[in-house]
Amino acid sequence: MTDHKRPILVFGATGRQGGSVAKALMKAGWPVRALVRNSTGAASLELQAAGIELVEGSFDDMAAIRAAMTGAYGVFSVLPANLEADAEVDYGTSLATIAAEAGVEHFVYSSGASAGNQRTGVPRFDAKPRIEAHIRDLPLASTIIRPTIFMEMLVRPGLGLDEGRLVSLIRPEQSIQLTAVADIGKFVAAICSDKARFAGITMKVASDRLTGRELGAALTRVAGRPIIYERFSDEVLAANADLAHMARSLEDGPLSERVDLDLMREINPELLTFQSWLEGFGRKALAEAMGTPAHPSGDRNDQRGLR
Repeated sequence: MTDHKRPILVFGATGRQGGSVAKALMKAGWPVRALVRNSTGAASLELQAAGIELVEGSFDDMAAIRAAMTGAYGVFSVLPANLEADAEVDYGTSLATIAAEAGVEHFVYSSGASAGNQRTGVPRFDAKPRIEAHIRDLPLASTIIRPTIFMEMLVRPGLGLDEGRLVSLIRPEQSIQLTAVADIGKFVAAICSDKARFAGITMKVASDRLTGRELGAALTRVAGRPIIYERFSDEVLAANADLAHMARSLEDGPLSERVDLDLMREINPELLTFQSWLEGFGRKALAEAMGTPAHPSGDRNDQRGLR
């Protein structure tokens, strides 16, 4: 039986993934502890007001991390996306090592679906498999989740939405698996509440799977005006090694491996489809990317350029 009286330490709780996890764990009845860089900042005070225990520190402050892990039942580890590869490996392996030394009972690491058994030669893609391998070598009950591409990545400025198109990595008839950040927290809450089932598992997670054409259709329905899907040109992919790697991975690499969405729904009955995400969590970002900012009230009837 899981001990809900001991806290789960969440890294990145003022960010998207960590924030989603902290919220879902609180809803599931877990005490939550968060390592924050500035305990008096607005985001930190918001966590504190929600009942989350704060420990001030950073990834470079090993003493603060050890203190934060003391007495914790579990840890959710996610690292900032803007880290250099070597720093990501150093931080990721250090967090897991300290968790093992502190007697943490369940360590959950958010890796990435592009992680595979073969090295790619691209440092930032190879960092996560190196962290995963270190975690598996430790005397530590752990679960590694590999989220697929985030829905949030498709509604950023610069992808053509303000021009009535979405430009991305797959061919129009090809499918892509997407994860809503809001679903990450629900997956992790379920994992933390069932250590017997999930400890020792590495699992890709996703919320939905659509073709490029289906992405365009979903965007069109929510935007209320035509959105055409297009793939990045061969010239753009040839000029960007990271994009080219991801495009190849979506065709025949780790990102192309199908996630069992029925299993995902069994773990998280509130699983979001891309369209339901667009209608809720993603509505503001979509409006901004289209150049039609949403009404602050969030009232659907007051969205100009959005249905």
